[in-house]
Amino acid sequence: MARLDTVTLALSGQDVPFGDFAKAIEGFYGLIKALSVEAGGGNVDWIIYDLQISSAVATIKGIGQPDSIEQVVHAYTDVGTALAERRPIPFSQKVHKAAMGLTTILKHRVEGIRFETAEREIIITRISEGKLGMNGKLETKFLPAVSRVPSSSFGCIDGRVQTLTNRGGLRFTLYDIFHDKAVSCYLKEGFESMMRDAWGKLASVAGLISRDPLTGRPLSVRQISDVIIRPEVTGSYRDARGCSPPATALSAEAAIRKLRDA
Repeated sequence: MARLDTVTLALSGQDVPFGDFAKAIEGFYGLIKALSVEAGGGNVDWIIYDLQISSAVATIKGIGQPDSIEQVVHAYTDVGTALAERRPIPFSQKVHKAAMGLTTILKHRVEGIRFETAEREIIITRISEGKLGMNGKLETKFLPAVSRVPSSSFGCIDGRVQTLTNRGGLRFTLYDIFHDKAVSCYLKEGFESMMRDAWGKLASVAGLISRDPLTGRPLSVRQISDVIIRPEVTGSYRDARGCSPPATALSAEAAIRKLRDA
C-alpha cells in the first residue's frame, strides 16, 4: 500500500491563467493549514513535493507523525467529496471558507479541480447557468457541479519520468507521451528500487490507471506492478537523407556509353 503522506491539487482547462493558479495555491494553503490544526493536531509541517506548472498541479508532503499526516490526508478527501456532492463540509468555518474559496476559480478557462491522494481522487467540474440581466443581456454564472467519477482499470502507460525525489517518497510524476500531461504515480512500500536511475527517462508504468471519464486522459497510476525503462529513439526518417546516392536519371548518350563500356 502506498504511503499516505502527500496531497495534490490539480486544475484542468485550456491554458489555465496564472492568476487563477495563484488563487488556487492560496486556497490550497489555507485549507491544508486549517486541516492540519483540526485533523492533525497542529503537529504536521508541509513541504513542496512537486510543482508542475504546465499541468497546473501542486503536490505537498507532510512531515511529522505518520498518524497525524494520515488524518489530514483523509480530511482533505472528505472536504473534496463534500464539495463535489454539495454536502455540508464536516469541519470548522475556517476550513469551509478555504474550501469554498477554491471553487470560485471554476469559471471561464478553469473547468475543473482535482483533489488527489495516494488512495483516490475527486474531480469537481463546473456548470454554467445563464439568465437575462436587467440590461437584457445574457449573464453567465458558473457553479460547481457534482463530481466526475474517474474510471479505473489495469493497464500500462508510456511517458517520461519528470519528478523523482530522494526524500524517501513513493510518488513520482510521469508525463504521458500521448497527452503531454502530468500523471501521478504511486509506488507501494518497498518498491522504491524500481525507480533507480529513472529520472528523465522514458518508461512504461503498469498498474491501476485512473482516467478522466470524459477525455480518457490518465490521471494517476496506483498499485504499480512494474516500471520498465525504455530505450531512447533518436533522430527521424529525415536523418536518413544522404545515406544512399540520389537516383538521378541518365541521359540517352550516357546510358549507351555505360552499356558499351560494361
